[in-house]
Order: sequence, then C-alpha cells, then structure tokens
Amino acid sequence: MSDAAGVWAVTRKRSRNARTERAGVNAVDDACNALDLIWRDLYQEDVGVDGTIEVCIGEFPSGKLVGAQVKSGRSYIRSETASGFRFYPDADDLTYWGQLSIPLILFVHDPADRSVYWVDVTKHIQQRAADPLGPAHIAFLKSNQINDAFYQYLTSLFDLTSYDDAKFMAVRAELEAISHTDGIGSGRVTVTGLDLFTGGLWGLCSKLQFHSSLLADLFRKAVSAAREDIVVRYSFSRSDLYPFFTRYIDVLMRHHLALLDGTDINHSLYAKLEFPTFLAPLTLNGRRFVEYLRSNGREDAHDNRFFTLTLVPHTQIEVYASFEETDLGGRFGPYTDVLSISFNPHLDYYHLVHWRRASPNSSPVKLADQTIYFFELVDHLDRSFGELNKDLILLRHLDQPLTPLISWLEAWYGIDGPFSASVFEGKSNLEMFGFHDELSSILGATGVMEISEPSLPSLPLRTLASGEIMTID
Repeated sequence: MSDAAGVWAVTRKRSRNARTERAGVNAVDDACNALDLIWRDLYQEDVGVDGTIEVCIGEFPSGKLVGAQVKSGRSYIRSETASGFRFYPDADDLTYWGQLSIPLILFVHDPADRSVYWVDVTKHIQQRAADPLGPAHIAFLKSNQINDAFYQYLTSLFDLTSYDDAKFMAVRAELEAISHTDGIGSGRVTVTGLDLFTGGLWGLCSKLQFHSSLLADLFRKAVSAAREDIVVRYSFSRSDLYPFFTRYIDVLMRHHLALLDGTDINHSLYAKLEFPTFLAPLTLNGRRFVEYLRSNGREDAHDNRFFTLTLVPHTQIEVYASFEETDLGGRFGPYTDVLSISFNPHLDYYHLVHWRRASPNSSPVKLADQTIYFFELVDHLDRSFGELNKDLILLRHLDQPLTPLISWLEAWYGIDGPFSASVFEGKSNLEMFGFHDELSSILGATGVMEISEPSLPSLPLRTLASGEIMTID
C-alpha cells in the first residue's frame, strides 16, 4: 500500500504470542531478582530452555545452576481447580528435558493475574521413569510460586554449606593437627592433612585429587628442597597410613569441602583393602576455603598439579640364575624372570607384565599381563621372590625414586645406600606426561601448536644388565 504522500510502506504486526512469552520471562526474572537469585536469558536459540537461575548465598554466587523453561498464557493451564491445574507437555520436550545435565524448573505464567507457578520437571521425569506409560500431564500446585519457599527448594538441591573466616580457621587447625611423619635421617618428613589438601588441588582449584602417591610426591618435594642425599625409607603400610588418610577424609566430608562418595571410599579401604582414590569437585565451602587459605599465608593453595590417565614406565625387575663377584664388580648369569611395571599415580594402579623362561636357551613365557593395585603387586613380588637371594635380583628404576612401590622395593631389597639429591629435582615422568596431556587438550584441538610426547623408554628394556638381549615372540 502507499501512504498519503505516495511513499510505499510495509505494515507488520508483532506476534501477540511473542509479547505474552516475553511477559512470562520478565515475570520470572523479576521474581528471581527479588529473591537475590541470578536470572540469565538464553537469547541465542530456544530449544527447550529459556534461561538459567544461579543460587546465591548472601552476596556470594554459588556456581550452582538450574535451567528454566517458561510457558506463558492461559492455554497452558488445563483442568484448573482452586489448588492446581494440569500442563500437557510435548513428547519432544520431555525427551529433551530428561537429557539435561542440570535440574530444570518449568514455570507457567498466568497473564490474567501475573501469577507464576513452578514444578521441578527433572524430578517429575525421574519419578515417571517407574511408570513411563503413566499420566501425560504434569500436575502444578498453585501454592508453588516464586517466593521464599522456592528459594529454599533450590538451595536444597545442592550442598551450599558456607563457613565464615572463624570456622575456616578452625578447619585449618584441624587439618594441620592431622600429621604423618616418615623416613630416616635427612629424609625424615612430616606431612599434614592441610598439605594433602593444597597439594591435591586441580582443575583451576575446582577439584581435589587424592591418591597414595600424592603423599609420596609431597615427600619428594620436601627432600628435593633439602638438597641432601637420602636413603629412601618410607612405609606405605595400611597400619601406618589408614588412620592418617581416614582422619583427613573425615574432615573433608564433615565440613563439606568436597563432594565425596563415602561408600566408595569405605569399599576401597575395607573390601578391596587398598588406598582410596578420587577426583572430587570442591563444594562452595571448599572453594571459599581455598580463597581463605590464599589470603592467610598458604601461597601453595593453587592449582599445582597436572593430571594424566597415561601409564608410564616405572621400574623393571630382573632376576638371574646366578651372580658372581669378580675383580671388576659383579657378573650376572642368564636371566630367569623379567618384570616390567608401569604406573598411573592419579588412579593408584599399576600394569604388571611378568616373563619367565625355564632355561637359558628357551623363549620367555608371559606369566602375567594385568592391571594390579599396590598391595596385590607387593604381595606378588614377595611371594615370588621373597625367599630368593637378593644378589640375584636387580632393580632398574625408570622414574624418580620416591613412590609407594619404589619405597617398598628399597626396603624389601635391603638397600642402605642413599640416592643423590639431584635425582629428586625437576619433574617426574608422571608430571611430564600430565603436563603434556593437559597442554594437548587445551591447545591441540584448536590447531594452535603441535606437541610431541615426552621421550620415555618402552617396556620391557630389551638389553638386560647381564648383556643378554631379551627376545619376545
């Protein structure tokens, strides 16, 4: 059409539904703001979630989010009574909502009186799973509005324990009072529960690692700083470490510092009879505890560890049929057994491959090729070679010599000679691989750089100490 001046114009109308839908989102936004909840619109594309709500504790955002889907209009309110109504979702919506990784709250806005009602649709879907052919509707209660009760419901979905500085001071003192001292001479080291906490921070201090080799790494860093030659004598027995570890884990759980699975930890301790391992998210309280420590003299409360799932060469054990003292030292006879052991400290497991040959002219036979844990491994070694003359056994450590296994091997073998202080300096193979894995994951996918893996020996080492070349079919 043309206007009076003869200029062509196009007349467009805004959708009434768009105004209604926006009114619903605005109503939820305003109600959240009144409760000090943070509403965030998802403008880009509406695929079943209109926004997110972040729970706050006083002035502190918690980092805990729920999704929000807003439906606005009387058409969504069916079978209405004085106390509630029914909402009939699309099947595709239910499928999508059930796949979300965060809880989802469904809101229905009644533009007639500007009321907003809510239901936890994630909980609805979980309950419906027991009866998938049950009612096709979602029941809303009119008493469920965005008020203090709604705020309390959101906070109940998460662990939002939050201490003040006085409480954190008490937690710090409790962790410092938990201590374990080990080693001999200049290698004697004391590690506290607080050392375990700061040493285990990972993922931009959002997560906490725990494994027995974390303790060994703290030992290594302490003796490296001392720069003295030491005899590696550290006990990783259950009787020595269970009380220390369990007291530390109790503080984490009792003060809500990390999200831990107590059942899994107890299963490791008392069913598997192994040390527990975990990589647990820090809670709001745990993250605030890290900030407290940084502000109060613990400069090591930072992300100071790498993480890798790589098994790296750890030690090779060679067993010989004879050993002869000569003027030039010792000379081994033909080998009988070769054991190659790789290690991943973050999950506290080893991979053992054990070859044996019956005679010098025969080919070695693989007796074992398995994933194995610390106490299973040392039991296998002690049962297989504990009664053997140790002169017939050679230990070839392929990493820095202060780990649970190498500490046990040194004591089992009866070695009293010290290691040079220089071997404890720098990064271990495990740290090098952890750095490589994290750098690859950050930069490799973007094509920013090419990264070469650290150069490490492959196991088994084919050239043995006797000069023989180990041949494997």
